[in-house]
Amino acid sequence: MLSTEEAPADSSRPWWTLSVGLFAAGLLCILAWIVLANSGAQRFGTVAPQTLNGSAFALTRGTGHPTSSSFILESAQDGMASLSAEVQPFAAEKYPRIEWDLRSVDPSSELAFAWRTRENPRRTYSKPLFWLGGRIRPLQLDQNDGWRGTITGVALVARGAMTTPLEVRALRLPSTTAGATFAETFAQWADRFPLKVSSVAFPFDAERGHFMPMAMAMAMACGLAIVVYIGLAWARKRQVDWRVPWAVFAIGWILLDLRWQVDLGREVRDAAQRYWGRPSEEKPLAADDAPLAALAQELRHALPPPPVRIYVLCDNRVIATRIVHRLFPYNVSRNALARDEQGGHGKVTPPNRERVRSGDYFALIFFSGLRYDANAGQLVWPDGGTRAAEIVVAKPETLLVRIK
Repeated sequence: MLSTEEAPADSSRPWWTLSVGLFAAGLLCILAWIVLANSGAQRFGTVAPQTLNGSAFALTRGTGHPTSSSFILESAQDGMASLSAEVQPFAAEKYPRIEWDLRSVDPSSELAFAWRTRENPRRTYSKPLFWLGGRIRPLQLDQNDGWRGTITGVALVARGAMTTPLEVRALRLPSTTAGATFAETFAQWADRFPLKVSSVAFPFDAERGHFMPMAMAMAMACGLAIVVYIGLAWARKRQVDWRVPWAVFAIGWILLDLRWQVDLGREVRDAAQRYWGRPSEEKPLAADDAPLAALAQELRHALPPPPVRIYVLCDNRVIATRIVHRLFPYNVSRNALARDEQGGHGKVTPPNRERVRSGDYFALIFFSGLRYDANAGQLVWPDGGTRAAEIVVAKPETLLVRIK
């Protein structure tokens, strides 16, 4: 501990300007480290970013169709679906960061990015993709992953059952020069984080896909600035003005809180734009699950007034739960077993055919457990049993039928 006989603290500049300067210097050091760790081989050259729209991909397995700017992957074939695209050959070392823009109501958990190289055309390399905050976490690839040489083709592979379609919007190869990485760091920190249910515990969960979370960068900048200040004071045998370390800490805290307030302001503005002035029945159509709300409304309009019994059957329990919620006060069942809810692995089975009564309705939404025979006008169970039924609503991957 410094003695009271040591030289007084340096008064050549105000303590608050010294605090700001130390924090800024610490933050610049952290930013330099981020750029060094995340930029590509050509840090000070010119590397133009590349974007491959989803419509440029071709279906190699499964079912799907392209749109004007994306590709809709609808279902798998034998447990697998894939898209591929030939690209203008480029050096892998220039683009170590891969960003996928995918959208799905219930995304498949087994996705992978695959690629081929000119140097080894008979081998396909791959790397798993992970969802993070409703987005695909960016990939950081290097030679150990097989990301080397000249890339000539890329692909997206989905394994397992696809309970909902997957929209492939784009594949991006951002520039990784030092300047681009520096700018991208601030763009990540300024990104919007939509508030969800999980935001109560993890308000900025999507930051795990950033070069470095802003909170971590602020903490490291504060720590570095405080250590340097105390070290210089000790080396120069001067007293420590403890207002400086506290001010450095306060600067980092204020910057983090400012980002939080900006994000809350964006949420308020977005909510006002979505819901302000809308009737109650139209507000669900402005929510994130608007397609499901629209489907539920269409089903409601096709059903007779309550009471009527309706079975909502869907391979995806989240979708089934949302549709059931929006169909109340009808007598609705989603035919889920307790073991299905707990384990999450049991397959949803159709209800017992003997318990189905005339006048019951079946809403089949991305459901593989029942089949409708249009020629015979029958609903067919997996064991071959049938019940006479008529179509009430027919949409892609959705069928509302009435038992005769």
